[in-house]
Amino acid sequence: LDEKSDAPAWLAADIFNPAAGNRPSSIEYPEVPPPSKVTSDTVSAELMLSSFTEVIQSSIQSACNKLIASEPLLTKYDTIVGDGDCGLTMERGAREILSRLENKQIDTSHPVSLFESLATAVSASMGGTSGVLLELMFRKMSTFLNSDESIDAKRMEGAFEAGVEAVSFYGGASVGSRTMLDALVPAVNVMK
Repeated sequence: LDEKSDAPAWLAADIFNPAAGNRPSSIEYPEVPPPSKVTSDTVSAELMLSSFTEVIQSSIQSACNKLIASEPLLTKYDTIVGDGDCGLTMERGAREILSRLENKQIDTSHPVSLFESLATAVSASMGGTSGVLLELMFRKMSTFLNSDESIDAKRMEGAFEAGVEAVSFYGGASVGSRTMLDALVPAVNVMK
């Protein structure tokens, strides 16, 4: 395994030599502190959307219930083209979000805190690539909106587009790659 190779992905092993001192992989780096928790109290953007809390609670409940009901179909299709866990992962995330919504652990008073809360719920309940990418999408949407002075429907569309772009960037996929982007990108295009 230590022999030199011209194979592009085969790197020489990091062999420990006590005389050479510490190897680079053993050097500890300071942990980066997480950003302060986003709550509706720390959000400065004025909300220009009427009945936001009522509309968003109803929309989230509807979307989650649809994901739960669609679990068998999502699992069937993912078994054909993937590893078969998509339906179960989406169902688990939807149930977590509904539970947190019912227990008032998801702040629906403002989009910035809402998307941060959704990211946290997704992170805690959804495994695999889908969970990570959806968490990144919601966090991007939150930070996108937190830099605004006011939030209207157009800014919400922009936040969604920025979130979808984050999924593409961090996931490394694009439309046609048989990923969630095949649904998310057309949704962005319809909103424009």
